[in-house]
Amino acid sequence: MTTQTFPLRAGIDMGGTGTRIMLLNGEREVASETVPSAWFATLPQALRAKALVDKICHMLPPGYSLASLGIGASGPVNNQTEIIENNDTLACFSGYPLVAQLREMLAVPVAIDNDAVVAALGEYHLGAGRGSQRMMMVTLGTGIGVALLDRGEPLRSFDGKHPEAGHIPISSDPVTCYCGLQGCWETLASRSGLQQALEKEIPNLAWDDSTLAVLSEIKAASPKVADILYQYGYTVGRGLNTLLALYGPDITLLSGSAAALLPLYQSGLDAALTRADGYAVNHHIIQSSLGDAAGASGAAILPTLRETRLHQS
Repeated sequence: MTTQTFPLRAGIDMGGTGTRIMLLNGEREVASETVPSAWFATLPQALRAKALVDKICHMLPPGYSLASLGIGASGPVNNQTEIIENNDTLACFSGYPLVAQLREMLAVPVAIDNDAVVAALGEYHLGAGRGSQRMMMVTLGTGIGVALLDRGEPLRSFDGKHPEAGHIPISSDPVTCYCGLQGCWETLASRSGLQQALEKEIPNLAWDDSTLAVLSEIKAASPKVADILYQYGYTVGRGLNTLLALYGPDITLLSGSAAALLPLYQSGLDAALTRADGYAVNHHIIQSSLGDAAGASGAAILPTLRETRLHQS
């Protein structure tokens, strides 16, 4: 007698700090686990795919099987070769055929894309972007990820790659980003940039669910911290101003660990977006509804979206 199993979709969100693995049953999250990305770097390259497979299989509840796996990876991802090309912030998964290895080990469909794209797809299909005609999503995390969806389809460069719109010059700051730009938006406006600025005033600040409440109290008592947050919002707004003018989205979603702090730097953001009459940009900017789960959720539905698109073409 054959035992029936119920298929689940797995999604992996690979970031410079953490790698989040999620299982979805339809649109419902069944299980989730986050592993420090640095842990995979301690393993020989040949064992990293096996480590991911072991994590996924360990998370599968009894009576369930794996239907597919989607991956969102930070930085450049080659959509033709399916190889991650991000030696700067995701070296442990870059430069080798990880997707092909996972496909062989799991014997299920496996798809990969840039992490900003899959996070945007997650919000578009499962979260705050439902019904949008042109949605932009900006992830403020270890770096800055940007994705634009036009009626659900990601904007691509002429060669099919994902535009790295987190790397745009916004100031004359002399610090050179790993992308080669001085005054790069990612260097100055990522959560990492904010964290570095705040740690000079708050050395032991924890970045968790309590950060918003803790910073709110400190901001009220410390003009210097209030100024850091205002300047951070202004810096985020400098980059957004350019992207909003170029892309013209009907809604912009902010995600990532710094997005939760939006109320603390909203005034700086608004100031940076102020323009003359006739040149105003769309200020419909809100926090993502899926939060940190957007990337893994979008990754989980990626193979299904790819298969649907293939059948429609």
